[in-house]
Amino acid sequence: MVPGKDFTMKIGIISDTHDHHRNVKRAVEIFNDAGVAYVLHGGDIVSPFTAKAFADVENAKFIATYGNNDGEKLYLNSMIQSFGGEIHPYCFRGEVAGLKVYMTHVHHTIDEVARGGDFDLIIYGHTHKQDIRTVGNTLIINPGEATDWLTGQGHVVILNPADLCYEIVKL
Repeated sequence: MVPGKDFTMKIGIISDTHDHHRNVKRAVEIFNDAGVAYVLHGGDIVSPFTAKAFADVENAKFIATYGNNDGEKLYLNSMIQSFGGEIHPYCFRGEVAGLKVYMTHVHHTIDEVARGGDFDLIIYGHTHKQDIRTVGNTLIINPGEATDWLTGQGHVVILNPADLCYEIVKL
C-alpha cells in the first residue's frame, strides 16, 4: 500500500467546456457512473450556468482554474462556491487524493513545471487537443476539449490516483 493514497477513489478531469451543456451533462453522468471523488476542470467553463451543472456530480469535490474565455468571474466563483467547489485564478497547487497537483489553463509553462519534479500530476487545457504524457515522474494531462467544436469529439479522463492509470472517455 502506498502511504497517503486512496486506492478506491477516482478523479474526473475535464477542460474547455465552453457552455456546451449537452456534453457537460454527459460528463456529469460519466463522473457519477465512475464514482469520482474529485472533478478537476482545466478552465474555460465560460458561464455560471454551466458551472452549476457540476453541482450534480455526487459526492465529489469540484476544483477549477479560470480560463481565458471565462466571463462573469465573480458570479462564476459564487456559483461554484455555492456547491462547495473552488475556482482559482491562474493555477491551482495542492494535494488531491494523495497526489501533488498543479493545474492551469494555458500550456506555456507546463514542461518547465514538470521538469521541476515538484508535482505528481499536471492538468491543463486551452489547446483543445489531448496531451497525455509523462515527464520524469510527472503525469501531464490535457483531456482535450469537452466540446466537439474544434476537434469533432469531446472527451473527459478518469484517473486512478493510486497508480496513475487513466481512461479516456468520449462524450
